[in-house]
Amino acid sequence: MTTQDTTLLTGDTLASASGDDFLALLERRHSTRMFKETPVSQELISRMVKAATLLPTSCNRQLWHFIAVTEPDLKRKVSKLSDAQQSYLYDAPVLIAVFYDTSLETRNPCCTAEVTVGMSISALLLAAEAHNLGAIYLGGIRRPAGIGKALGVPPYLKCFGLVCVGWKDDEPPAPNRRPVQDVLSFNTFDLQHERYRADIRPHLWTLEQIADFRDKLLWYKGVHIDGKTLHVDADVRFSPLFQFMTTRLGLMLENVATPRVLDVLSFNGDVVMQLITAYNGQMAELYAYDLTPGIARYITERFERLRLPGTCTCLVNAEANQFLIPLPDGHIQIMSCYERLEHFEDPLPLLREMRRVLAPGGRLLLLVSNRYYPHMYRYKRMRNKNYSLGRNWNRGPERKYEPAQVERLLREAGFRITDAFGLQPVHLKMYDLGIKLCRRLGWHRLADRWADRVMQGYVTDGFFRTFSSTLAYELE
Repeated sequence: MTTQDTTLLTGDTLASASGDDFLALLERRHSTRMFKETPVSQELISRMVKAATLLPTSCNRQLWHFIAVTEPDLKRKVSKLSDAQQSYLYDAPVLIAVFYDTSLETRNPCCTAEVTVGMSISALLLAAEAHNLGAIYLGGIRRPAGIGKALGVPPYLKCFGLVCVGWKDDEPPAPNRRPVQDVLSFNTFDLQHERYRADIRPHLWTLEQIADFRDKLLWYKGVHIDGKTLHVDADVRFSPLFQFMTTRLGLMLENVATPRVLDVLSFNGDVVMQLITAYNGQMAELYAYDLTPGIARYITERFERLRLPGTCTCLVNAEANQFLIPLPDGHIQIMSCYERLEHFEDPLPLLREMRRVLAPGGRLLLLVSNRYYPHMYRYKRMRNKNYSLGRNWNRGPERKYEPAQVERLLREAGFRITDAFGLQPVHLKMYDLGIKLCRRLGWHRLADRWADRVMQGYVTDGFFRTFSSTLAYELE
């Protein structure tokens, strides 16, 4: 082998190694929502911004500007004026506000200013990971112009969000990624069908589309085991609805010696987590059933990181186009299903499959969202014929059911209703509005009394059950 051949071989090897290192960097980068209090040096911040400035810009204009915010009072001002509610905005030692002068590119059909900013934000995130820092791009901001106002930025610079940066205090499970062969075509488009429908009406969705939506939606939202909520959504595990569900399941468990328990369509495993935490040792087997291997992988990895005291077996739907729980007939004594029927135009096949695996004398706790409750966002969209997912970004397709519809479906599937409740009856919505008003006016004693009344009246089996937010059924 000549010296030239050796040089070429070495160059190819180095190129391959560099490419693998870059892919490894991409693979290990995940959004961080829990940060240590340790400050980040200005040198590291400068290196991150330098990485961003090395990415291309439209016509090489380089019209970005980055502002690193480290003062707690200024963070609070940014949050207030922008209406960004995520708590990691406060917890991250550094916020990097990203601005760009879009005035020269307002009519560009390819939105080059936005693409330019997107590339620079990607560089910030990758540079943070390369320096062992955690970072997350915060784009869920209702009034991004408020960031510029808080920081004294002139109006010709448009804010494109924040990058929260700090030393990692968490290692979240990775989200599910599409394989390359599913997103790459050569020379001609060859995707056979739409991945999703921009519509909340379930009759337009196939089971495969619903499964894919749930699989890719599953990403770590920063809810730690101690209940610290790091996302704009409240932690459902500490809501009255969820507490009702886990308490009723506990009462069911007390009546059966070491039962086999199944949670249907577990998604991120919150119900299963509560069962493990509260009732470990009382169950012979605990199963979590959902539609894709990616969801099963996520739940398993999440529970391993949390070091829960018990174990759970994840089950994956055995067919692509129909429900098939991979368990023998009559295998389960206790079963739960938490507001999942709403995904389907016809949930009867799922209910029949649940009936098949439930043992004679077994018990099912089923929660269903009630059509007769004023879910105002949905009624507004129906009236305007605007069915885009919007508000439903974290649910996907959904259909609200009337109590009579639910009970008819349950009978057709072979269940017998042993008890029925309404959760959060409609009149409590007025109390909630009153509580917020009292808090704003400083009438905290009155607000506390009304809040106690809301908690006492959250569960009802009387007249208002028909007009409650959620219908709860105990079945056998």
